[in-house]
Amino acid sequence: MEMTNAQRLILSNQYRLMAQLEPNHAAKYQRLQTIVERGYGLQLRELDKDFGALSEAECKEIINVMEMHHAMQESQKQLNNHEIDSRRLLFLGFDAQSEPQQMHYVRFLTQVEHLYPSFLPSEHQFNSHVPMQSKYRRMLTVWQKCPRQYHLSATEIQQILNA
Repeated sequence: MEMTNAQRLILSNQYRLMAQLEPNHAAKYQRLQTIVERGYGLQLRELDKDFGALSEAECKEIINVMEMHHAMQESQKQLNNHEIDSRRLLFLGFDAQSEPQQMHYVRFLTQVEHLYPSFLPSEHQFNSHVPMQSKYRRMLTVWQKCPRQYHLSATEIQQILNA
């Protein structure tokens, strides 16, 4: 079922009211309100709706990008290798100007869903200030070809970062 922006606004307001009426379940309703307002495709399936600004495939791609960064960070720790500057392994997020839905989805995953607790938001709150999606896609292509994606060598990490 498709919903107009007006219908999404109505549903969002209903979740806002439910959060006020049932303070014990406020977090649940605030989460649903965020999902509806921002149109997160993967989580909208929970509501059995087919609308949103980010499709399920786009949500999964963002999760894969975050997984790749997590894998590189963990591999670096296991290697105990100081050849790679740990700042290069930080997950910067997405550009608020050209990739706002992606940036908001990362914020949702980290702050509401509490995924990737090791990804500390910088002072910019996952706003990279430069478009990152094409870079991340190149990096994902290299990472997905690695035979052991969660036990990367220093060379593999360098190849991913240089993609």
